[in-house]
Amino acid sequence: MLAPFLKRSSLNYIPVKNQTSIEPCQPCISIAVFGSPISLHLTISPGHMKFAGLILLVLFCNSLLAGAGQLTEAEVKLASGHPRATYREVPNITAMAEALRRELSLRNTYSFSRGWWVWDRLRARYIDGGRRDRNEILILQAVFRALILDWHAKLEKQGEEELMFIFFVTTAPGSKVERKLPDGAVLKRDYHGGGYHGGWGGGARMRIYEELVKQKMLTAEEQARFKEIVYQSMSRRFLDFSKGSQSADNHSFGNAGGIAMALKLFPEAPQAQEARAWIGRIWKHLADFGDWTEWNYFPYGPIFLHGMIDIAESMGWIETEAELIHAVGKRVLGFIHGGGLRGGPNCGSSVFSDRAALYRDPWNLGNYRVESPGRDGHFWYRLAQHYRNGHYLWAATQSVFGGDPAKSPGIESFKAAYSKRFGWFLQRSIHPEVPEDTSRIGLLSALKYKIPERLYLGANRKAGTPFVSYFLYPKKDQHLDSLSGQLYEYVANGAKFLHSSGKYSMLGKGGGTGEESLDVLLVMQGKNPFPLHPDRAEGGDFIRKGSIELIPSALKVGSNRHGDSYGQFGWENYYGKGSKWIRRTVLTKEGFLVVSDIYTPSSEMEGGYLGGPIWHLAREDGQKDGPRKEPWFDAPAFEHAWWQKSPQRIRLTLHPSKDLKFGQIFQKASQDLDPNITSYAYRPVTPGKPARFLSVFTPYPAGTLPPEIDTVISNQGACSALFADIKVDIYPDGGWRVTRTRSRN
Repeated sequence: MLAPFLKRSSLNYIPVKNQTSIEPCQPCISIAVFGSPISLHLTISPGHMKFAGLILLVLFCNSLLAGAGQLTEAEVKLASGHPRATYREVPNITAMAEALRRELSLRNTYSFSRGWWVWDRLRARYIDGGRRDRNEILILQAVFRALILDWHAKLEKQGEEELMFIFFVTTAPGSKVERKLPDGAVLKRDYHGGGYHGGWGGGARMRIYEELVKQKMLTAEEQARFKEIVYQSMSRRFLDFSKGSQSADNHSFGNAGGIAMALKLFPEAPQAQEARAWIGRIWKHLADFGDWTEWNYFPYGPIFLHGMIDIAESMGWIETEAELIHAVGKRVLGFIHGGGLRGGPNCGSSVFSDRAALYRDPWNLGNYRVESPGRDGHFWYRLAQHYRNGHYLWAATQSVFGGDPAKSPGIESFKAAYSKRFGWFLQRSIHPEVPEDTSRIGLLSALKYKIPERLYLGANRKAGTPFVSYFLYPKKDQHLDSLSGQLYEYVANGAKFLHSSGKYSMLGKGGGTGEESLDVLLVMQGKNPFPLHPDRAEGGDFIRKGSIELIPSALKVGSNRHGDSYGQFGWENYYGKGSKWIRRTVLTKEGFLVVSDIYTPSSEMEGGYLGGPIWHLAREDGQKDGPRKEPWFDAPAFEHAWWQKSPQRIRLTLHPSKDLKFGQIFQKASQDLDPNITSYAYRPVTPGKPARFLSVFTPYPAGTLPPEIDTVISNQGACSALFADIKVDIYPDGGWRVTRTRSRN
């Protein structure tokens, strides 16, 4: 058995930091440290000095173990690297659990909002493994005792036990560091509780408690102490359920999971009626609209989605609210394409490259290098588990592993890791199923308002199939700035060639550059050098936010039997009231991308405007900053799918004309993206007269020559791109055609 519950007189504490974050000091450096509560995963962007990673690792470990001065060397070793990929071979689990409990108890801070997701996955691993590995539940017992019960005892020793809360707080305004209650008491973040986001881990804490009680792993005294903590956390001192978010977003749903579980386990808790009413309000907001409107998928999307499942599980709504849950799930399912690469309209999603580490610990790592990489995959895991749904399981495998290889049936290490992570499904003969989709319009609120949100191009969603996605929803949200009309992901040949829309692309504080930061058509006054838009609607310049309107009649999508795709959309009031932008796109089955733009400035606009397409390509040594004569640009891929071993490149060719100018400029990028270079073409645009542009992307293997192409724009606006044995035609009436030699077809 573990040591008895720690008494106040036996506790001594020294500060320990539990996570490190180092932001880049200049645009070309990107260093990210991803830490689970104890284990560490360090990723350094390619091309940066490797010794910097070693220094960071040493600094991180020193800060992590700063409070280990009271631990023996053996205890430090036992307490490191949790949650571990397996506990089956641990010779003395009691000693390990005691060391882990002691190490966690000695910490001075712990993330209430972000630090519990990994422990909840360990709980799921234990339960879905048939509860056979008792070592796993002993580790969870140690964690719960340390971070809840011992933590409360630590505060009790300081006379601050009444300040501990395990959900969230709405009655104490303040900063991310501390908040002040109405009675003047100061709450320190990640010491007394987690602040307004503190409830994000609430559902995990409650589920772990539920399992420990079920397995008789907590004493009556410990259960009584936890009940006291729950009742205190639900009191009016911390929570006014009429304050804070009252709508469907990551704040409310992320926080509500723990509250819903508290109502299930402690139905007589303080403010139970008010809490149920609040959950009813935020769920009604979701149901009335039939969806939720946040576009920063990493990290906020999975937080909201886990909250949705938490609420439905705890309130008994999994079946009664299945239609709504499926509507949300299927929309988010549409964001995913096979092959392990993705972009996002407002977030980075770089690939995690250490496959060996991923295969060792697929419960806590994932295919993407994002905050809490295991969190997204586990949402899909839970959804697939509830509904025995192969499409949701496919999404889980994409998030965790990047899916199967495009052509190979799989490698042994992949199969072993898959069995470790998805054994519950294998035992029940539930297998991933690729959604049957071609090019399509993705709808927001598919049950109610059917709002066009995204335009997807691609023959199918299997690994290796090229795809392109555009974002269409024009309204501003708290996590969505001026984002509309941009191409946010282009993948072909197992390589990602375009993705410029990060979390901070429109915000200078996070590295963004504003209007020219996205892959769109840009229009601006010629008094400023193109493409450096002033990002203000003044002095003759316009911005997209709050002005542009999607043209429903211009929205069109289609596919042919050969695997080629076509998409079209248009915007009114695009950089000026009455101005219009129409974009038509063809994606061939080979991955060639042909983009035709027609921009017609309003006849009421004055002269002096410049316009043209903006594309953000990956950086590499040797690229030149400034104007250029050549109508083409060449760049490497941003990154490759895990199964693509042959480096790929992209050639961007723009149809030349007498007054068209070309150039590239090095600019900052959102801090969650890899560095890019802004590549552009522009010309003067005349009020009332259509200006036409044609951009052609041709992917090719590095070390070979890019395909040669010819381009044509007729006086009537028809566009053509001719490759060696493929011709793409785009017509001004929305028609399109891809013709090949017989050998190609």
